[in-house]
Amino acid sequence: MRTGKVVRNAFTLIELLVVIAIIATLIGLLLPAVQKVREAAARMSCQNNLKQLALGVHLYQDATRKLPPGAQMNLDTTGSTFAPGTSWLVFILPYVEQGNLRERYSINYPYNYTNPALTPPVDNIAVGAQRVPLFYCPSGSKLLSANAGLASEMNANTTHYYAIMGVGLAGAPTFYSVTEPPGMPNGRYSTPNQYGSGMLICTQPTFGIQGVMTIEDVKDGTSSTFMIGERSMNPPPSVGNDYLSWIRGNDLSSSTSPQGAGAAKNLTYPINSPQGFYNGSNNLNDLAMGSNHTQGANFAFGDGSVRFINQEVDFYTYLAAASVSGKEVLALP
Repeated sequence: MRTGKVVRNAFTLIELLVVIAIIATLIGLLLPAVQKVREAAARMSCQNNLKQLALGVHLYQDATRKLPPGAQMNLDTTGSTFAPGTSWLVFILPYVEQGNLRERYSINYPYNYTNPALTPPVDNIAVGAQRVPLFYCPSGSKLLSANAGLASEMNANTTHYYAIMGVGLAGAPTFYSVTEPPGMPNGRYSTPNQYGSGMLICTQPTFGIQGVMTIEDVKDGTSSTFMIGERSMNPPPSVGNDYLSWIRGNDLSSSTSPQGAGAAKNLTYPINSPQGFYNGSNNLNDLAMGSNHTQGANFAFGDGSVRFINQEVDFYTYLAAASVSGKEVLALP
């Protein structure tokens, strides 16, 4: 009499549940590590973008002997109308391997101007519709300008990297970052509760402010002065017109549209401040820097170095780093 061998063709239910539990545990253990690696990679990529943009600013300085304006305010010198100008990102395009795109932009016309009848034709709006990967943090999800549906900014893209125009003051009109109040020479300030000029200033030809800022003007030291800041965090659902066209200078031409710069800001609010979003009225030049990285944002300094600044940094130290010659002694982390 032969005794047959027992052949098991499948797992029992208990064994299957044990395997599933083990796999789920492993996934639970690995997922945070994967997310950390992904975030570290995104932050590193973001810092590399800022490094290239800072290099582009320095190459522009080398070629022209001045820094690019963070935002031009008005191209019209007659005072008869208003012609909003251009952002710093357009000026440095040839120095970040985007020379062909720069050739398509007409610097003497407003950023939102198009006229195919001119010779050569002008279509600055079409340039603003181009998406330059260098201008975006991988962790940021906001890509289009909030005005992308308007004829004046049709299909316009935004940016996550902003020129630092200077020190702002919450609740005050900060359109003229380099305006000098009585008794304050050269637009430089020793305390952060007044306006202080930054490296990439807002310019206004009709006021005689031409944006002639050079590396030599950075008396506080380029390694202690912000040049470019990251702003890539997601705005609340209730906030509109927060991210604007990357080619936009400082636009004050309409009482019904957001009035301020598209790609340049004053430092006014703490990093990732919930108050640092567009209020629907007059704070577009003062929106907070911030990101979807953990607990802070990336900044490029005047010497071209890039550092991650924690949002818990001392607020007045943070503001002081936005001015070029406030004579502060800073200890940024």
